[in-house]
Amino acid sequence: MTLHSLIKYIYCKALVTFLRTFVTVVGTSSVHRSRALVPHNSRVQRGIQIPSRDKGRYIEADIYWPDGLTGGVPPVLVNWHGSGFIMPYFGSDAFFCSRVAQGAGIAVLDVDYRKSPETPYPGAVNDAEDTLLWVYSQKHRFDSARIAVSGFSAGGNIALIAATKLRKKFASLISIHAVLLMYPLINLAAPPETKRVPRPIRPFQPWALRLFNDSYAPDPSTRTDPAVSGYFANPDDFPQTVALVTCEGDVLRPEAEELGDRLRRNNGNGKKVIEHVLRDVRHGFDNSNIIDGSIEHVRREELYTLAIDILKDVFKR
Repeated sequence: MTLHSLIKYIYCKALVTFLRTFVTVVGTSSVHRSRALVPHNSRVQRGIQIPSRDKGRYIEADIYWPDGLTGGVPPVLVNWHGSGFIMPYFGSDAFFCSRVAQGAGIAVLDVDYRKSPETPYPGAVNDAEDTLLWVYSQKHRFDSARIAVSGFSAGGNIALIAATKLRKKFASLISIHAVLLMYPLINLAAPPETKRVPRPIRPFQPWALRLFNDSYAPDPSTRTDPAVSGYFANPDDFPQTVALVTCEGDVLRPEAEELGDRLRRNNGNGKKVIEHVLRDVRHGFDNSNIIDGSIEHVRREELYTLAIDILKDVFKR
């Protein structure tokens, strides 16, 4: 490690540690909020341990099952949570996973991944790869011929790489039919200062986006690699259904819209590209302290209903 990269790591580590401590102290955990919304009678298996490639290490996961499951093993949605690549927010999508499992009649695997700067790229992608191989091995639980992947924010980048690079790599083992990206962070190469929208709502500041980038991909020359920034993936590598859900007030919205435009212009395989903007809300709005009847509540229902409808269509449920 060069002196410059060591200094960058120490800076990122100090700032990330402060942010993690702040979230813990003030008690604003989106994980607790989301899990508290899951109905008590939901069928959830918590604490699943997925073996990783590193001896003695496991990847934490939860499985959400639909009620009244009959007719063999179900399709599965594999979901990766948001984090900016740095925050330990596994479980923050619990309510989403529960709703999708019930509404679409499929299993949902909510899975963790290693965070940066302690484990930069390719740590999270390796965990995603190990997770997909584990799903293939669980034929008594899931139908490996009927898989979809999803992700929120930085988790959207991991889902996008799973749906392109890893989908292609494991084509003989698993079939990923769809990818759902919710307000994804997918272009680490774009300068943070250039990420703007006309009506921002509590937007990420450039320093925060720079922290995400420097923690996850400390070498700027790697950030145009499709395995680092899913934004640069070959359109031919995408699954048959691609859903890009963005928030109007989110400065990350343009990169998702640019990806959607590129997929539409290079769509020789007849992919279904779904683009949907959630009006008047910010990035990560669905993990805030939502009041019934508020615009955030309405948009959360809009998002979850859209995801369920897409997956029901993909898997003919």
